[in-house]
Amino acid sequence: MHIVISYRMSAEFQGLYLCVRVPKSGSASLMHGLEQAFARQQIFYLPNTLDLDGQVSQLQRLRFWRARFQNLFRHYRTLSMRAAFERITRGAAPGDLIMGGHIDFPTAQAAIGRPLKIITLLREPVARAQSEYDYLRRNYLRKPRLNRFDASVLHKAAGRYDFDSFLDFLSAHQHVYGDIACRYVGWDGREQLAGFFARYIFHGGVLERSGEFARAIAEKLGRPFSLPHENRDTTERSPVTGTQRAKLERIYARDILLHEWARTHR
Repeated sequence: MHIVISYRMSAEFQGLYLCVRVPKSGSASLMHGLEQAFARQQIFYLPNTLDLDGQVSQLQRLRFWRARFQNLFRHYRTLSMRAAFERITRGAAPGDLIMGGHIDFPTAQAAIGRPLKIITLLREPVARAQSEYDYLRRNYLRKPRLNRFDASVLHKAAGRYDFDSFLDFLSAHQHVYGDIACRYVGWDGREQLAGFFARYIFHGGVLERSGEFARAIAEKLGRPFSLPHENRDTTERSPVTGTQRAKLERIYARDILLHEWARTHR
């Protein structure tokens, strides 16, 4: 049963909220926290929307569509992304939440005929890249050798290369994997960040200040909110070298600006 949202929320915004989960940026914790905060409202599922690996490999494109069809059928008994968007457009009430996979804001905004506001957590891009490499490599090497054929492009690259070579791979495919946080939130670098945040982001913060993020969004929503997992990535890593940092600053130039603005202004 749908429960009417608080006056504070409805007075500020009559649209829908979109959880934008940037990979390796506390996104699982953010999702769990929002599940609790929106427990009395409808939460609509969407699968991953960006087929990045499919731009590198035709096989990976088939892998992406297979996963999308499976998830759409599980949640909506359809294989059509358009049908899922239409279901949300028709059935969502003001203040409901959309989340699930890694959803990019531009795709959702173009397909859903309702105003949307983003809720997202960002992470310092160098730390995020290190964490992602370790995560991908660890999970790739854990797979039985016969199952590695079906791994993602980035899993294979992390599993086969050291960190320097992995960064070379990202550099060679920067048009696909670069500025990934900006791809998800939809900032192309042209609009001033102050205006972009004011127009599109209900609440955005940084993982390094997760406590502040949780307190501020709880106040905005008018209900309890917590990040149950916090940041439990305790992997010990060697400091990045000057060469590695220079590569990362080129690959994630806009992401660095986005993170810094969120860190100092939210």
